[in-house]
Amino acid sequence: MHLSRRLLLGFLILLGLLWLGTQLSNVWVQRQNATALQQQRAQAAAASLALAISQHPGQPQDWLARLPPPAKDALPRRIDDDTSSRSFPYWNERAAPAPGMPILARSAYRSADGASQGEVLVYGNSAQDPPAAMLHAGLIQTLLFLLAALAGALSLRRLSRTVSHAPFDMLLRTARGEDAPARNPVAELQPLQDALAANREQHEQAIEHLQQRIVALENEATRDAITRLANRKTFFDVFRAILRNDSPRAHGHVLIFRQRDMAEINRSMLHEGTDQWLRLTAAQLQHLITELGGPRTLLARLNGSDFAALLPDLAPQPALLLAEKVRRELRLRRLPLRQQEWCRWAIALGAYETGEQVGAILARLDNALMRAEASNSDTLQLTNHDDEPRIDGEYRWQALITGALEEHRFYLEVQTRHDQTGRRVQDEASLVLGGPQALPASAFMPAAARLGLAIDCDIQALRLALDDRSRQPGVMMLPLTPASMASRSFLSRACRLLQDRPAQARQLILQIEAQCLIDDYDNVRALCALTADVGARVGINRVSEHLTALEKLHLLPVVYIKVGGAFVHSLPDSPANRQLAATLARSAQAAHVIPYATDVHDDTLATLAQSLGFTVLQALAGEHEPAEALPPRPAAPLLPTLPANLPPSQRKRQDQSTQRLSEMAGALQSQRQFQALLSHELRTPAATISAAAQSLETILAGSGQEVDSRLARIRRAVGRITTMLEQMLDPERNADQAMAPRLENVELGELARDLCHSMQPDSAHPLIVRADDAVPVLCDPLLTSLVLRNLIQNAIKYSPANQPVLIDAGLSSSQDGTMAWLAVSDHGPGLNEEDTQRIFEPHYRREEHRETPGTGLGLHLAREICISQGGSLTAQAQPGQGARFVIALPAAGLAGLPAEGDPL
Repeated sequence: MHLSRRLLLGFLILLGLLWLGTQLSNVWVQRQNATALQQQRAQAAAASLALAISQHPGQPQDWLARLPPPAKDALPRRIDDDTSSRSFPYWNERAAPAPGMPILARSAYRSADGASQGEVLVYGNSAQDPPAAMLHAGLIQTLLFLLAALAGALSLRRLSRTVSHAPFDMLLRTARGEDAPARNPVAELQPLQDALAANREQHEQAIEHLQQRIVALENEATRDAITRLANRKTFFDVFRAILRNDSPRAHGHVLIFRQRDMAEINRSMLHEGTDQWLRLTAAQLQHLITELGGPRTLLARLNGSDFAALLPDLAPQPALLLAEKVRRELRLRRLPLRQQEWCRWAIALGAYETGEQVGAILARLDNALMRAEASNSDTLQLTNHDDEPRIDGEYRWQALITGALEEHRFYLEVQTRHDQTGRRVQDEASLVLGGPQALPASAFMPAAARLGLAIDCDIQALRLALDDRSRQPGVMMLPLTPASMASRSFLSRACRLLQDRPAQARQLILQIEAQCLIDDYDNVRALCALTADVGARVGINRVSEHLTALEKLHLLPVVYIKVGGAFVHSLPDSPANRQLAATLARSAQAAHVIPYATDVHDDTLATLAQSLGFTVLQALAGEHEPAEALPPRPAAPLLPTLPANLPPSQRKRQDQSTQRLSEMAGALQSQRQFQALLSHELRTPAATISAAAQSLETILAGSGQEVDSRLARIRRAVGRITTMLEQMLDPERNADQAMAPRLENVELGELARDLCHSMQPDSAHPLIVRADDAVPVLCDPLLTSLVLRNLIQNAIKYSPANQPVLIDAGLSSSQDGTMAWLAVSDHGPGLNEEDTQRIFEPHYRREEHRETPGTGLGLHLAREICISQGGSLTAQAQPGQGARFVIALPAAGLAGLPAEGDPL
């Protein structure tokens, strides 16, 4: 409410209260006056009647008739005669007193002769209605008060208008920052106006400072501090806004490029120099992208080494042109590093459409960047929307590849390469990661190279290739990644594999990229020397993309070189390329190197390539556990006590024997104490892991199939460890009998099926049990399961992931009785006759499999367990056809049976 209205309302309320108080006081005074007047009338009436009676003698009946009649407006009176004890009314019929009417006055009387005496009583109300004059006076007062209120209201309104249009208006203008006179016409308001002016000035200064701070914070929140480009948050906000566009024609491209040597640049340069180089590069790229892509483009720095350009509404051809110019600009602005090398960029381009998710688009771009990093060049990589399997995120890639390495999920896809005439040239192998959806090397090798797992994958491929050549002789080409060629550890591991199996190594051709001759020449030369020693050979791929590699070609024992891609496609239209190709073919032939041409898709181009000296190759289809501890030895038998009366020499020998036995007993007791401690120390972490896994199952419930499968795997492993501890380290068992079997009747086929069912979720190899009939056996089910698990794990370890592991069960009869047998067969490299016995020796490992993890104790312990149950474990030699291990155990409750083909 306005102040003027408040003043008016207060004034009116005050007047109203004053009027009300005046009227109430008037009413009270008038009432008091009326009461006093009525009392006086009653006294006068009583006295006049008493006086009239005193003028007449006699009894009341004598003088009542002589009294004058009461007036019409006279108060009702009553005469109480004490002489006769009677009462005589003295009033008009219309003025008779009402019942209960009070007596206002009394007056004694005495007749003239004294014959009668008594009292005159006057009835009446103490107060009567106010007279009309008093009401008229109240109305006049009310009117006067209303006129005063109206006059006051008009006066206040006029005063309010005057104040608001002058001093208050000036205060308002001062507070708003508008021009206003320095002096206020109302002197009382001048300090307020001065304070407002000073406060406004302070506020303006504070607001200006805050605005500057807000601008700085906005720049800091939306801009990169060094390059002043948009930062990651701004890029994602703008990108999401574009993808939410409802227009079905909205589309565009995203260009992302990464500086692969940012850490080396920071180490070799001062930070100020690096920052200046980044600012200049960003400014030039910003200008170039805005000029070619339009004002709606956005260049952002996503992190220390990644940059992204958002190109909305840009068609594919302009986007490719822009990406190529950016690539050239980045090449021009490279910095020199150590050993005359230049810093490297990886660049990728991808398209997007409205409605897509930012994460899916960036995942495609990240996969393209992985391919660019794996190729070790700055060639522009394009994303694709084909059906090739793709895993999003480095964490998932690492989990997938690491799990595949641990579980031996890899196998080789081998295809035969022919030349243009149909002549067989060689087999070409490619590593495949097995699973529900097989992943070719082109899908997972870029991720493996980024994560540092490419060396392990190449070693796995090399081992599988050697195993494959042991089964199927012939020349095989195996590609190696540039990441492996950059590592000396790969060369040492590959050297051991090739030297251990020279017969198979002579059938291999290791293909490397031409870029490796430039970046890792020393390692390539070491590889060539290694292959020459064992009889393997080396081929060079994509020479046409790295022609500087030809400078060192004559220094290396290379069997072939390959050209392809855009270089081959441009031969019909480019005389310079034809001349270069002819020179390249002649140079290769002069060095006794076969020049191959790939990516030839028509006969005209094939004829041209052959005329230049190349051998044209046809395209391929789809080308466009820890070891168990040794069992404790049984305690030495106690020697018999010798008689007391022995010669001194025998007594000395007895004392020595007794001391030796005491030492052995102490050692045995220490062993038992150690076993008890070991049981406790192993059970505690196993229980902790089990409890943690159960908690994680509760916390991560509903997190997806991948998390559930990993938790289930942990739970199965912990359960297996707990069962083994209960069997091996049970305190109720004798400490020196931990490996002693507890024999019972078991159905061997059911035992094998249960074990395979528990192992299948953790293996890519199909585990197939073939046991149609019941095979009863007398054995320790836990120890037998340990043996069978070890054999299956070995079969998985040495077999390609796309080949099954077969478990057969049956009965056979011999002179020693009926035996139940269980055979595990794989499709690995197999065993020779010498290895069938030595493989069960402690710590024995075949030279060609030293790269495969293991200690050489598993088969030895497995055989000891079988022997302890009255059975055996044998290996059957099948060179190149896989290995076959047979467990033989006594059959339960069966006599001689007809032999059905003894597998032993």
